[in-house]
Amino acid sequence: MITKIFWSDARSVSDYGLFGDVICFDTTYRTNEYGRPFAPFIGVNHHKETVIFGAALLYDETIDSFKWLSETFLGAMSGKQPKTILKNQSAAMANAILEVFPKTHHRLCVWHIYQNVATHLSHVFHGSKQFAHDFSECVYDFEDEDDWRLAWNNMLQKYSLKENKWLDSLFEVREKWALVYGQHTFTANMKATQCSESMNNVLKKYLKPRHDLLRFFEHYERVLADRRYKELTADFKMMHTIPVLSTGVEMLHNGVEIYTPEVFKLFQKEYMSILDCSIHKIGKGWDDF
Repeated sequence: MITKIFWSDARSVSDYGLFGDVICFDTTYRTNEYGRPFAPFIGVNHHKETVIFGAALLYDETIDSFKWLSETFLGAMSGKQPKTILKNQSAAMANAILEVFPKTHHRLCVWHIYQNVATHLSHVFHGSKQFAHDFSECVYDFEDEDDWRLAWNNMLQKYSLKENKWLDSLFEVREKWALVYGQHTFTANMKATQCSESMNNVLKKYLKPRHDLLRFFEHYERVLADRRYKELTADFKMMHTIPVLSTGVEMLHNGVEIYTPEVFKLFQKEYMSILDCSIHKIGKGWDDF
């Protein structure tokens, strides 16, 4: 009886060596006729396209299964630990990953948090169109912890949720999902929602619950082929187009030569934001600034 399977081909291992600083690990998709959890390791490449580093079919979602998978993945990738892992809210997964990847930053995948919010607070979601916006602000829009706490408490007060136990538990792990607590954690500019949402859409396109194990592997190969074709298309487009520069400064000209178009957009956006900053001298010594 086959209980656990992990696979990663040479191209996926090579991709991990290049783009494996940040990975998203998700087991919420059920792919085959047995309802086994499918666990892909996902990242983004230099075109900000989804790339698959490896995947597994698990028998269950126990600590032992997640520990086996984490150790197997680490061995396949020559012991290279990612800088950051984005994952769902599974205690078993968290404990196993923490043991195998002790040097890695652990962040919760916001896409799953939104799904859970919609489930646990469905009455609020259906009763107020503003709630999703207010919750999103608590996820993304604050740089100061005190401001974040104030906004969180205001949201609880506004929607009469101060006694909600599920939100209390979410608050206890706020350092793992609220951006205000993750400003210094490298995520390759990958929104925590991006990896799971986009990959779930891809899986639904190719993988069906009626597939047996052999058919599953055949269709998984199609998923890989589709991802790799998108990268080739992006490479071709990069070689035959030049991004539009917002200004003619030398730094941006150098950036065009170094970065892919998608990464250059991020670089140029940050550069233009710097130009909007106002610098004020508030003292004479370095310690006074």
